[in-house]
Amino acid sequence: MAKSTAINLLLLDGTANGRIKCTINSRTGVIFRIPRKDLANCKKLDGLENDGVYFLLGEENEQPTIYIGQAGSRKNGKGILNRLNEHERNADKNFWTEAIILTTSNNSFGATEISWLEHKFCNMAIKAARYSVKNGNDPSPGNITEEKESDLEDHAEFAQLVLSAIGYKIFEPPQKITPPPIDDGIFYLSRKIKVLGRTINAKMKRTATGFKVLAGSEISPLDAPQLSAPLKKIRHSDKIANGILLEDTEFKSSSTAAAFVIGNSVNGNDYWKTKGGLTLKNFSPE
Repeated sequence: MAKSTAINLLLLDGTANGRIKCTINSRTGVIFRIPRKDLANCKKLDGLENDGVYFLLGEENEQPTIYIGQAGSRKNGKGILNRLNEHERNADKNFWTEAIILTTSNNSFGATEISWLEHKFCNMAIKAARYSVKNGNDPSPGNITEEKESDLEDHAEFAQLVLSAIGYKIFEPPQKITPPPIDDGIFYLSRKIKVLGRTINAKMKRTATGFKVLAGSEISPLDAPQLSAPLKKIRHSDKIANGILLEDTEFKSSSTAAAFVIGNSVNGNDYWKTKGGLTLKNFSPE
């Protein structure tokens, strides 16, 4: 029987949608999840002055995107936090909406350790192929001893375990598509738009390369402010006439496909359902 593991989650803002600190008893590893909108509230957050590696997560060109970086301690005492603030001001990396940080409670990472971990995580993310990896160059692993490598492998395992537990499958290859047993692989979305005073209905089919919203689906004309400019553009293109999609349109993720239909950000794994009411997440979701 596998050994049970207790993961400690501290909701720093009292909500699961805010900042989270994750630890495991007897391990020095610490993981933070910080939404970009909450970065300004982290000036006094203990641990962000340390050395560590970080992942910037978001979406670019309708595709899940990640940037993996490292941050060493600065003379001003603002290691990781200072690096994230630099990315906040960098227009070249404007895609990210949240950051995941791996550091240690005793600040035991140095330049060699974070270089090795950056290299490790970058290659793991590329191999898993869940995200488009935005790193321009393959980070160097440096030269470390076998003993040090064993210790760092343990930190990498810790990160994978915690991230999977809180819903981030960055390093897990997607499962093979398991087609639903009914409806010829068709999923349905039905959402009442109160402002319109009616319900929007759409159909979607999984393909080998993405999620195809089918012609004839209804498309809400209303855009939520947080929708990306490219998605807004396609929602108001000549693909749609009188609120009806005229041609099949494919997206990389089920959530983008759902946002295309209803004009707001939602979790596609929960909103797309078979005719019998089973959600997409029951069929090897993205």
